[in-house]
Amino acid sequence: MKSRLWVFLFLTAAIAVMLSTSQEATGEADPFVDEVLYSSSSVEENTIILSGRDNATYYRYLIIDDYDDSPENWSQPGFNDSGWVIAAAPFGDREYNNVDPNTDWDTTGSSPYDDDIILIRHKFQLSGVVNSAEINVAFANYCTPFLNGNLIYSERGGNSHGMEYWNDDGTETIPSTMFNDGENVLAVYGRDYVYGSGNQNRQWLDLQMTAQVFKATNDSIILGDTVLVAINGGNHGNTSANNFTINVTANNTLVEAFYFETVAADSSSSLWMAWTPELVGLNQLDVQISCDCNDTNLSNNLFTMNLTTLTYSLEASFDDGIIVVNGSRMVDFSIEVQNTGDLVDNVSLTPSESMFGNWNIEFTPNDFLLLPGQTKSVTITVLIPDSYSDGFYNLSFDVESQYDNVVTKSLLKRGSTNDVAWRWINSTGSSLLYNNTNWTKLSFNDTSWSDGSTPFGDTDLGGTDYKTFWDGDNYAYFRHIVDIPDMGLYEGGFMSINVATNNYGDHYINGIYVFGDMDEGSGHGAEYWNEEFQVYINYLNQGPNVIASVVSNPSNTQWFDQEIMMTFPQSNLWGYNTVTYDVPIYLDSTAPTSRVNEEGFYRNNLTFEVKWRSLTNSEDLEGYYIYYLVKEGSTLGDWTLLGFFTNNSINFTGENGLTYRFKSISLDTLGNLEKKGTYDTEMRVDMENPKSTLWLAEGDLEFTNLDGVTLKWKPGDNSSDILEYFIEYRTVGDESWENLGSFTAIGEYWFSPEIDGQYEIRSRTVDFAGNSEDKDSGDLIITFDRVKPSLTLAAIDSLTGGGDLILAIEYTSENLSQIKLEYARLPEGTEDVLVWDSIDEEWDNGTLEIRNLVDGYTYYFRTNPVDLASNENPKHPLEFTLLWNSNMTTIELPAVPLKPVMIGKIRNMELTVDEDLNGVYERTLEEFTGTDLSAMKANQYWVDYDNARVIFGDGTDGYLPPTNSSISIVYHAYDLITTIDTTPAQSVEIIEYLVEDRNNVTITWEKPQDATSFIIENRKNFTTPWIAIDTTESLEYHVTNLSSGYHYYRIISVDRMGYTNSEMEGEMMEIFIEAEIIPSTVDSGSEKIAPELYLAAVVLLAVATSSAFYMLRGREQDLQPEGSVLVPVEVESPSEQISEDVDERKNVFSVKAGSEFSKQVIFICEIGCQSEFSGDDDDEEIMCPHCGMIGDTPLTGK
Repeated sequence: MKSRLWVFLFLTAAIAVMLSTSQEATGEADPFVDEVLYSSSSVEENTIILSGRDNATYYRYLIIDDYDDSPENWSQPGFNDSGWVIAAAPFGDREYNNVDPNTDWDTTGSSPYDDDIILIRHKFQLSGVVNSAEINVAFANYCTPFLNGNLIYSERGGNSHGMEYWNDDGTETIPSTMFNDGENVLAVYGRDYVYGSGNQNRQWLDLQMTAQVFKATNDSIILGDTVLVAINGGNHGNTSANNFTINVTANNTLVEAFYFETVAADSSSSLWMAWTPELVGLNQLDVQISCDCNDTNLSNNLFTMNLTTLTYSLEASFDDGIIVVNGSRMVDFSIEVQNTGDLVDNVSLTPSESMFGNWNIEFTPNDFLLLPGQTKSVTITVLIPDSYSDGFYNLSFDVESQYDNVVTKSLLKRGSTNDVAWRWINSTGSSLLYNNTNWTKLSFNDTSWSDGSTPFGDTDLGGTDYKTFWDGDNYAYFRHIVDIPDMGLYEGGFMSINVATNNYGDHYINGIYVFGDMDEGSGHGAEYWNEEFQVYINYLNQGPNVIASVVSNPSNTQWFDQEIMMTFPQSNLWGYNTVTYDVPIYLDSTAPTSRVNEEGFYRNNLTFEVKWRSLTNSEDLEGYYIYYLVKEGSTLGDWTLLGFFTNNSINFTGENGLTYRFKSISLDTLGNLEKKGTYDTEMRVDMENPKSTLWLAEGDLEFTNLDGVTLKWKPGDNSSDILEYFIEYRTVGDESWENLGSFTAIGEYWFSPEIDGQYEIRSRTVDFAGNSEDKDSGDLIITFDRVKPSLTLAAIDSLTGGGDLILAIEYTSENLSQIKLEYARLPEGTEDVLVWDSIDEEWDNGTLEIRNLVDGYTYYFRTNPVDLASNENPKHPLEFTLLWNSNMTTIELPAVPLKPVMIGKIRNMELTVDEDLNGVYERTLEEFTGTDLSAMKANQYWVDYDNARVIFGDGTDGYLPPTNSSISIVYHAYDLITTIDTTPAQSVEIIEYLVEDRNNVTITWEKPQDATSFIIENRKNFTTPWIAIDTTESLEYHVTNLSSGYHYYRIISVDRMGYTNSEMEGEMMEIFIEAEIIPSTVDSGSEKIAPELYLAAVVLLAVATSSAFYMLRGREQDLQPEGSVLVPVEVESPSEQISEDVDERKNVFSVKAGSEFSKQVIFICEIGCQSEFSGDDDDEEIMCPHCGMIGDTPLTGK
């Protein structure tokens, strides 16, 4: 590759003669140019002698003790060195700076030392004119080189001079006049100081030589190459030519202009310049000479040199279809490579950089010559490694020309050798002028800036003077616009940015920071170059680009210069690039794979479909070989080929109870046959229906109040191949079944119906063969009842007059399994904590008889019905909710609440309200315990315990539930209450009467205990029955207009039960009303007794006689009953009484059923009036108070 191109001017010694002053003769000047030549070799420096380090260059050498011992003329070209030893450089005694010597040169002994001098000679051929040359030497300690006997420099080095590649004092320019066209001899004398330590006791000698050599040619060059042009001319005249000008133009464009103030008469010389032709094909270089003189011969003032530029390009062609590679993994195809350029080209094909490194790719042939227009067929063979799986790949390769050249062109020229305009501005002090980078962008307006040319500075730099003065310790900002018409020219290249600054700088392209050292390090002085920075061209845009830099030198001097060189492929000049070709490859090295579908192990038909499929979805699939074998128990048969198929299924007929295994072997169109060592699937013919059973984990329940039950299922006998269980239910009576779910294994399911009812549940199964279980009815029937049962007892009287009580069921919401009945009792009229006991009697047809209740106690009864699902509805406590609506004012409670004292609490009721129906009863109310409901607070309610009601207020005086709110009430309650009262009131004890106005009587008495009213009875005599004449609640009774004579009265006390007590004090009250005596006058004048008086006397006598008899009989026979009822009876004659039979006496009365267990027995008068009356159970003889019938007691044992 060539380095950067540069144009140089070299004048030979003859030019110096031309420029020298001469004695002008009389005549005229005749400026001429008679020859223009070019060299197609590179204008870069070439190494004409390689170093021993890099190339082991051979020399003849001689080691001696002292330079005085050196042969005469040893450095001259004609010296005979055939006796010297031939060896390769470097010469030295040991490894030095990581370089090993090729030939040993080791000083020995002591002073004077031996072998401290080395003489070396090297001959080389050179063809052409040397334009410039340089020698580089690495040595220790001293060095003196000669070229063709001419001294280049002498005794450079020092006693402690060490070796470097290359030593600065060992580098020197060689005058081109020292070179010969042909053989040249380089001779070098090296000397070791041999003293002390370090570099002084080391020996080293190595060198290289570079040169630019001009070789004239007429060959064509490659477009973009730079040639070295030699212009031969001068002045044939006999007088000097003044203002001598040479204009060099190419294709009518000025390339270079040379000016000489004077060219001497009759002189000639050569002028050198570099030229890069810019046209493809013929390029003309015109050299025109003129002077400020009288030149009459113009025929030799113009010389035209023709140079042809050529281009190189290659093109490959091939079928652009996809190459399919089979299992061999071998790719073998041909391409055509054509030389489409102008040059004979050596073509090489290589895998592209993007190609996989381990693919074995061969190009046959390769590295071959192609003449322009010639085509060559190349076979490409590729072996794809096994590590690459099937798929699409690209085989990428490059067709490369032997001319893999790059060129370098200037994008921004250096100001030191060119006039380059910049815009610039500097700060007035040591502060930044801009605090951002906007000034580096193309859009920035720099019209306020100044114009200037590089270099900028305040003093010269190594002889290079500044072009724009920049003074002061400040910041300077620079901008330059570069236009790039076509970025394609630089494609694949890079740019080198070279900067000379003093002291710091940052550098930008199009507003993007590229590099810099602003505020970094300790600074540096300017040199060409401080920075040589290579970057890719992506900083640049097609069109205008801004190059911007800021440079600061806080002290000392200022300097700024910059250039940008573009290096890119030479073929870009004619729009050609090395092409990377991609050949699409599809690798199909794997045999196709297939599989007989696994669609279940079981089949419920003798004939069933067997399906298969390709697993690779290959488009090149040819078909399938289908095999089967029979498995019976543990015995396997042989594989049998069913046939070759291009479709994907076949109907196969087997036998029930046998298992069949199948496999498919697929084949593709490339002949790849699938390999398979085992079967794909197996199928068993099964035509038996499966069975299952379902039960409850909770046990054998017919009724339940659970939220749900756990259903469990399992296969029935000989049903091990169940695929799926279907759990179904229906309401008893429905025809259709509802699905609870399908399951693939033994399991359980939580069945929780939303609606209570009687449900039939079953499990059905389907086996893997598709056989379905037949089950018309359910496995179980269960009734869900999660509602509390309700029960209402028939009302009873608040007072019960016997020791037994019959409770009756008035209503039940459903069939009940049990009615838990409890009772509590308190003495009548007391309030205390109730103690509840259960009553274990059995209900009979909805009734229950309770015996032996204690008189004087109040009994409380409460029920807890239990339904068949074990739901209970207790009263301790009773819980219920209701929805409040606007039409309600009170809540009628379903059972009577107990007063708080009876449960041992301050309040009985807990009442909460869900006001917004969100399920949360957030409002808790307080029971009001007063009697004035207007005193209720806004969160209070009142319980009417007597009438079983909850009464609310209006929202201010008492709580008022919002409409559509839900109210929850919890309280202790009872169903029935009754008080047992079997004792009649006390008899009337203290009784008096007062006769007024002779025949008006007022009877008064004191109120006996428990009496609520009184029956007033009377009778005329002892033989007539008592007759109730009045009933009163008063304690006195008035009788008027009684007739004269005896009157009999008794007061019977009546209690709240209606029980009567006739045992009045004295048994009866006898009132005698005296007759009113009216005297009678007779004629004789004497008093006469009225007839009425005689009649009354007779009656009174009869009554008295009867009474006496009755009294006598009572005392003799003691027939008066001892009960609480004293009723007089009609008097019978003793003879009649005595004559009655004993059996008849015992059948006179009977006992009312059940009353024999009460405190008072109820008797029925069977023979007499059929009335009921109470008596004592310890009397042996009783009398009916209604008709006076007397008889023995019917009680047993009496």
